[in-house]
Amino acid sequence: MSNAIKNTLEGRKNGGTVQAIFNPRTIILLVVLGVFSFGAFFTLSGFSGDLKSGNNGGTHALSKSAVGYGGLLHLLKQNDNTVNLSRSYVVRDDDRYAVRIVSLTGGWFSNDLDEMALDTPTLIIMPKWRTRNHPKQKGWVQRLNKPNPDMVKTGKLITMLKPVVEDIEFNRSEEDSVKVSIFASVNLGTDEDTSFYNFEHLQTIMGDGVQPVLVSDKGTILAQVPDTEVYILSDPDFMNTLGLSHPDRAEFAYDILQMIEEETGATGYVFDLSLHGFVRSQNLIKLAITPPFLAATLCLLAMGLLIAWQAKSRFGDPAQASGNLAMGKLSLIMNAAGFIKIAGREYKMAADYADLTRKTVLDTLHIPSALPEKDKTKRLDVYSKYAGADSNWTDLEAEKTSSKNANDLMKNARKLYKWRGDITHERN
Repeated sequence: MSNAIKNTLEGRKNGGTVQAIFNPRTIILLVVLGVFSFGAFFTLSGFSGDLKSGNNGGTHALSKSAVGYGGLLHLLKQNDNTVNLSRSYVVRDDDRYAVRIVSLTGGWFSNDLDEMALDTPTLIIMPKWRTRNHPKQKGWVQRLNKPNPDMVKTGKLITMLKPVVEDIEFNRSEEDSVKVSIFASVNLGTDEDTSFYNFEHLQTIMGDGVQPVLVSDKGTILAQVPDTEVYILSDPDFMNTLGLSHPDRAEFAYDILQMIEEETGATGYVFDLSLHGFVRSQNLIKLAITPPFLAATLCLLAMGLLIAWQAKSRFGDPAQASGNLAMGKLSLIMNAAGFIKIAGREYKMAADYADLTRKTVLDTLHIPSALPEKDKTKRLDVYSKYAGADSNWTDLEAEKTSSKNANDLMKNARKLYKWRGDITHERN
């Protein structure tokens, strides 16, 4: 038996061909998925603010809380009314012909009506309750705990309406369960009083700055700013989700909106969200993927795809680019002529070309250069006469500065060339 030591430094033998780690189709699929994911993330990041649900417990149409107006939005849609949401301070397009519902808030969001153009039919709903988000249920709210007041001060309500009306006051009942009787109104088409029970801290409006529209036994509920189409609802519990949980109040709220729509000649309703932090902001992403810049973005994308396709399909090294200016005497002349043509200065060369032709003819005919210029001109005219030329030098010299453009230059050049051939009997 042999006890020889085996050599183990040769490495392992290759048992087969090396296989690719990734299949080309897998790589292409990963690239496509990556591009799609990036594009989706890029697009959604630009519209992230507009895609929020808005159910944050505020006093607006996106809120489903007790103080919100999601119930009113649902009520109008269920009755086949045209309802839109506005995220700008100025109403545009078809929304100008709808009743604009502006719900003010008692929270920290801005209530600055100065930024809004109230030149369309508008219903302003005043706030009453001060709330906070429910700690366990998202979108719900609860009243503030004592000693914090759970209702907005009436002085703050007056300040909110300063941009709209000056002389107003608000009264609020101290009772947390009161019967409210709305007097019969021709506007609502009622012949008898409408009563609501268990109404909590009724809020009414008064003052010389407003004109009563709907009046209760406790005060004015709905008022109008004179000479405008702006209406003010003093108590939000007639239209918020808490109030609409009572069928009689829901019917009363719908009648009020129908009455305002009929009185102002409006069509449909638009809920304003601009005072609640939902103003539609513009950014570079939205600007790039919305008209009119969407066309430019698509063109850039198509150009990028074409460049990628060219890079994939190109065979061999790129061709060497030649210089813009060729070398050599003839090329130098051609380049100089090209620059003169680009500058549009060809006709300025008419006089120089005429002088060059004259000098060439004088040398060819062996006319002494020491002669005075007048004698040279006479001899050239004599040669022209005996050679039967169409023109003489005196006429041609008078026309050498008459060129105003390239066409005039070519006409004079042809005359000079023919004259030169006639008196020298040569053609080049």
